[in-house]
Amino acid sequence: MGDVIRTIIAALTGDIGRSIAAAYQARHDAKTEQDRISADLEIARLEQQQANRALGGRLTAWVQCLWAAPFIAYNAKLVVWDKVLGLGATDPLSVSLMDLQLRIVTFYFGGAAAVKVVRALRS
Repeated sequence: MGDVIRTIIAALTGDIGRSIAAAYQARHDAKTEQDRISADLEIARLEQQQANRALGGRLTAWVQCLWAAPFIAYNAKLVVWDKVLGLGATDPLSVSLMDLQLRIVTFYFGGAAAVKVVRALRS
């Protein structure tokens, strides 16, 4: 069971942890200053990649887009079709769906701002 979980985690993360461990071992085993510098650069690259994934990667971006898409379509129809062009009337969202839309907008834009702040602080 543990091997299955490790395999799933490795597939989802690109096995960055193992790559970082190998890079540290390469730095430890370096015979020349050039080899040590090369290993340090690889460690820095891998740690940056790991930090980016911790803040949200491609999967997070796709999930955000898929959750937001229906509300983007609804709001576009509401504003463009109903209000700007005056060609229809859209039923209002229920209270629970309006609450969900507000949460998605807050997390989508607030989350993006939080990620930028964290990345700026790490730099």
